[in-house]
Amino acid sequence: MAVSRKRSSSSLDENEPPKPAVKKARAAPKSKKAAKDIGTCSYTKKDIGDRVKASLALEKYHIPRTHFKMDMDLKFFRNFFIDNDSLTKPLQPTPEDFDEITPVVMIEMGNKSAGEILGVSKVKGGNRMATTHLAAMCVVFRPKQGKCDIWTTV
Repeated sequence: MAVSRKRSSSSLDENEPPKPAVKKARAAPKSKKAAKDIGTCSYTKKDIGDRVKASLALEKYHIPRTHFKMDMDLKFFRNFFIDNDSLTKPLQPTPEDFDEITPVVMIEMGNKSAGEILGVSKVKGGNRMATTHLAAMCVVFRPKQGKCDIWTTV
């Protein structure tokens, strides 16, 4: 017996107008997590990375600055350099225990640690002839004054 491949007629009456499609209500947007208070700094993470990358640039008649200063508080310093989740190996500050009255805190890091904090594209630079990589970065923080100095080495 041959089976017909024609569509069966619809159950709607031809005289009855089609019903409008029912729109589903949108789900309520998920509540955003409370913003974590990470402290204050005069630069953003991107600005710090851009400054480090600029220190690695090679130009014909220009010696790039390998030092820059910024204002930051103790909370930002701890969150950005000490308690950073992207670090595979925690950085060791000198002194290890510090607070608001400590005169100077220093952190030394290499290419890998700086790349984990700032992003791997920020720790290499150069020009079309040669590529430079960050060899070391030294962060000197003065909690009393709220000042931070960063030195880079190629």
